[in-house]
Amino acid sequence: MRMFSPVLQLLVGFLVAVVISMLAYFTLSLGKSGALAACLLGTVVFGLGGVPWAVLLLAFFISSSLLSRFSKKRKAALNEKFSKGSQRDFGQVAANGGIAGLCVLVSLLFPHSSLPWFAFAATLAAVNADTWATELGVLGRGQPRLITTGVPVEKGTSGGVSWFGSLSAALGAVFIALPAVLLWPGGMLTRGLGAVLLWFFGITLSGLAGSLVDSLLGATLQAIYYCPTCQKETERHPLHSCSTPTSQVRGLRWLNNDWVNTFCAASGAILALVIGVIFSFTSFFSTGLVDMGERTMSDFPVSSPAFQQANSIPFGYSCEGVNLSPALTWGPLPEGTRSTVLIMDDPDAPVGLFIHWVLYNLPPEVSSLAEGAGSTDPSAGTAGKNSYGRSRYDGPCPPPGKAHRYFFTVYATDLEPSLPAGWSAAQVRARIDGHILAQSSLMGMYQR
Repeated sequence: MRMFSPVLQLLVGFLVAVVISMLAYFTLSLGKSGALAACLLGTVVFGLGGVPWAVLLLAFFISSSLLSRFSKKRKAALNEKFSKGSQRDFGQVAANGGIAGLCVLVSLLFPHSSLPWFAFAATLAAVNADTWATELGVLGRGQPRLITTGVPVEKGTSGGVSWFGSLSAALGAVFIALPAVLLWPGGMLTRGLGAVLLWFFGITLSGLAGSLVDSLLGATLQAIYYCPTCQKETERHPLHSCSTPTSQVRGLRWLNNDWVNTFCAASGAILALVIGVIFSFTSFFSTGLVDMGERTMSDFPVSSPAFQQANSIPFGYSCEGVNLSPALTWGPLPEGTRSTVLIMDDPDAPVGLFIHWVLYNLPPEVSSLAEGAGSTDPSAGTAGKNSYGRSRYDGPCPPPGKAHRYFFTVYATDLEPSLPAGWSAAQVRARIDGHILAQSSLMGMYQR
């Protein structure tokens, strides 16, 4: 893993967005205006969000593009009902991805909050669920029914739903929810099975709810037109696929399919935010509303002669200095402690949670580490791998700009000091989950 400077990351994001947009244009997945919109959206998501955000956006874009081509001949007869074809324009890209781009921008304002990521995943789950329901639902054998009345309608009718389409929507939401949990900033998998399931189903349900909002609007308020030549209802206006002028028969004139998709995307994000706020005061979720949250539990004191809680870490302990680990002292530990773990991490890194130091299998009688203890082979305990892939301490090294927070967290566990060498922080945290008797953190700041 590398820690890119903001300018470099933005440049790389722009170049990646240009390449992907051009490929999509030449494969006829995007029109000219759609390629421009995708380039702008991709620059925001790739350049400002980073790799995890880009992965979710690509999961939606690639899967929806492939499904648009799947069984194209069987879908050809239904094209007359849809306002646009499978080659997406600026409006379609903005409708499906605009809310996601907004979530990335909000994350810059609240870098310590998980809510923007949760909303980002949910809005993409919503539009992906809607796309899968549309592209796969029309291939089902059963006849769809209008979501408001249950009256049978033709396939492709706005507001029509079916069991097969609903199942496709659920799978589309899951397709986004799964990588969203795996890539959760700060490492959701280290927080236990309960947290993983809670947010996985939260994203999935938010996505399904968004797709249902799309169907409800399609059945009630979306502008629907009528072709007198084909004697069929359609979303197309001013001309039908047969080139006959269409006339409005119901709905709001301004509420076209792009606006319906926008409301679908927004509904998924809003529901996720509601879920996130409801659970914001549990250990499963961090909204950033509390400055240091559960990361600074004070079950016992952790201190350093080099800096005080929430103060600046001296230059010498950084990558710009001598890169020595600071002296640390902790305890007393609770009764029953069999081993302790020390993890130093940076939750503010552009690439997500960045691990600087992992030390475990420390016997309970060890209650301090001398300066530089993490820069050599440990005399006590076992060194795990940090995000550089090295089994040692690597000091603060943020990109130029805002100050980053660095947490030195000590865990007192009831596990014997016998964990294998070379484990990552995620592996260690997963193993000690359920065995932590107490934990405390010392937080220092560093800015370049």
